[in-house]
Amino acid sequence: MKFNIQNHITNILPLLGGLVGLLLFASCQEWDVDRAEAALQPLSEDSYTSQLNGDDLVWTWSGNNGTSTQVNVYNNGSFAGSETVTGNSYTFTPAYTNVNYTFVFKQTDGTNYSSGVVKKYLREGATQISGISMSQVDKVGGYDAAVTWNAATDATSIKLIATNGTKTINETLAGTATSYTIKDVTVGDTWNVTLIAVNDKGTSLKAASSLKIGKTAVGFLSIYATPEDLIANGDDDEASAWLWFKSEYPTGKFVSFSSITSQDVVEPYRVLWWIRDLEGVDEKAVFTMPDAVQAATPYIQSWYKDGGSMLLWGHAIPFAASVGRIQLDWISGNDHAIGTGKGGYNGDVWKMAVQLNPGSKFVVDMSSHPIYKGIDCETSGRTKLIAFKGAGWTEDHNCLFFNLPSQLTGLGNQDLACYTTLTETYGIYPLGTWDSQIDWVSQLNVWEARQGNTQYKGTLLCIGNGGCEFSMKNADGTPDKSAYPKNNSCQENVLKLAKNSLEYLKTR
Repeated sequence: MKFNIQNHITNILPLLGGLVGLLLFASCQEWDVDRAEAALQPLSEDSYTSQLNGDDLVWTWSGNNGTSTQVNVYNNGSFAGSETVTGNSYTFTPAYTNVNYTFVFKQTDGTNYSSGVVKKYLREGATQISGISMSQVDKVGGYDAAVTWNAATDATSIKLIATNGTKTINETLAGTATSYTIKDVTVGDTWNVTLIAVNDKGTSLKAASSLKIGKTAVGFLSIYATPEDLIANGDDDEASAWLWFKSEYPTGKFVSFSSITSQDVVEPYRVLWWIRDLEGVDEKAVFTMPDAVQAATPYIQSWYKDGGSMLLWGHAIPFAASVGRIQLDWISGNDHAIGTGKGGYNGDVWKMAVQLNPGSKFVVDMSSHPIYKGIDCETSGRTKLIAFKGAGWTEDHNCLFFNLPSQLTGLGNQDLACYTTLTETYGIYPLGTWDSQIDWVSQLNVWEARQGNTQYKGTLLCIGNGGCEFSMKNADGTPDKSAYPKNNSCQENVLKLAKNSLEYLKTR
């Protein structure tokens, strides 16, 4: 059997509210090893041997006498996952360098368990490069591709391999390097880059990223005919988002839905952003698209099918159904949370969880996604949190959905297979949840829809968390329409999320 922990599933699950190091390991020993009056006998320590096969760590043993084996895995003293296997082998993948792994093996007949046998493993080598990302850089006469990453912790050199399928670049960089530029890339190429850290103890696992070279224009969708009309008559969140967008993207264009009369209108754009914020209406209005939007939808749908990507913010998320990526009744007819009230004062700081921990069976660390790059993240208990809203006038305009992952996959909300099938088959990635929902895969709060098993080559990013309000109102409830709204103490995180999301979609 193989316990698959990919790059998006990390081994970080603090135990006992902050106890670390030896205390944590002592706790795992107490829970897994020192079991009084065990009904089954464990195998001897000498029964277990391990061998590295590529990046897989393969454990084998003998003499299990017809019982199954429960394997509990710890990463630097923190619980990483559990699996019960039949037979005499277990494969853990990937085995990262410079991580102190602890494996606890117990024999079980399905009801009773033996005491645990503890085996440790450390794979020496340089630590894997983190934070790798790519972006397209405009220049006179063409484009370059920029590759950036976080500073290596222990590398003496870094191997870089870049290829577009016909041309391959091999470079050995200094261990202190954090960037590289691929010169004169061509529209239509997809560049795949791999980084490997090296020191005298060995090489790290690969870190990889890719970038499709193409058009770079970004457009701002609106139901209003002109920016002036939006600012004068539109919602404060929508107006503020436009003002900020125009400030950050001087060449970005305002695209009224009413102006989209053919696919040629949207064809120049790589990314389109629609932020929609409705107030004082019923829930039905959120799922109902205005006439101008409906008229433009076939052209946007064709553009999206060909590879165009969209950022859907707030009440714009049901547009994912309009363009055919999901079925409308999947979200309107299922459990959901839609807020459209006028709001009021709230003194709390609202934080969004960016680490899933379904039933403590496995961990998905979503904080490493590029949309959260450079945003402060705190570890709290069994999850990680990002603050998006401080004290002030709160609208609480959520637009999020429950149970769609289980509905699609037919698997349990706490099963690793549910997450794996949701992402690898359907191309849907949960990226943020309420902190009360970390024990399930089911909440689509902040999420991404890649192509998956569909015909749509583009990517959708959906920001449905009510805490990610673009412009908090003034204390008296009046709107604050400005490029950089001042009322939210966490406003910088909201703006970084918006910028990161647009930049990420430009790489898709």
